[in-house]
Amino acid sequence: MERQDIEVFLTLAEELHFARTAERLRLAPASISQTIKKLERRFGAPLFTRTTRRVDLTPLGRQLLDDLSPAYAQVRAAIERAVTAGRGETGELRLGYMSAAVARRVLTLIDAVRGHAPGIRVNILETALADLYGPLRRAEVDLSVLPLPVAEPDLTVGPVLLSETALLAVSTTHPLARRALVTTDDLAEQTFLFAQDLPEYWVEHHLPTTRSAAGITTLPGFQEMLAYAASGHGVTLVGAQVEQLYPRPNLTCLPIEGGPTFDYALVWRTDDLSPPAAAFLRHAQTHRT
Repeated sequence: MERQDIEVFLTLAEELHFARTAERLRLAPASISQTIKKLERRFGAPLFTRTTRRVDLTPLGRQLLDDLSPAYAQVRAAIERAVTAGRGETGELRLGYMSAAVARRVLTLIDAVRGHAPGIRVNILETALADLYGPLRRAEVDLSVLPLPVAEPDLTVGPVLLSETALLAVSTTHPLARRALVTTDDLAEQTFLFAQDLPEYWVEHHLPTTRSAAGITTLPGFQEMLAYAASGHGVTLVGAQVEQLYPRPNLTCLPIEGGPTFDYALVWRTDDLSPPAAAFLRHAQTHRT
């Protein structure tokens, strides 16, 4: 029996309706009838009984169904595994992410991709703002969701997964704390807090003022930035979800004129994209929001 003959028989045995079988297999109804007649000639007996009202399996048809179904399921599974492996849709993927806001998007994306590529096992690793590119360069992760811009010759930037409004985090006792909106002029002469070891171009991109700042203080990490801002030792830029995810009673977040954003994209080592990572990227492209 050829593969199409098997598919026609098994589908008709399930549907017990020639028109539905034809529609499901995208074949002409006459083709379904011809295939079944060919099989019945080969076996020398009917596989189905047909009346104007119903279609049923004969005892021979039932025996053939019982014998064929498990074997055909194994064949289909083997073919699917081979196709999946050929596309790189098996294996382990280590995915880095930064911040709880990004984690939500990453976990939703992983669930969506798993539906298309169940053979990829994704392990996630939280990375630090003060070590922006380290986990990728040390090969601790295969892909990482990083805040843009990323202008590194050894790293490639892929699709943006999340954009969130950037806010100014200040102490509740700060002179700007009662403003409904801060302007770029308001931000001149402020001391900005950033994580240490960030590229200069990254810091310049995220300074929301065209006038000179009073200074920049670098700190070990994100939590230290929030602590310093809350105690009045500077101001810092945060994503819109910080108040919900990292609440502090003495910290408030203000919208900034012009609506700057934090954009997070998938990034990987330019010369080292593993097959599971490539497959994940392929499916991620169709699930961007």
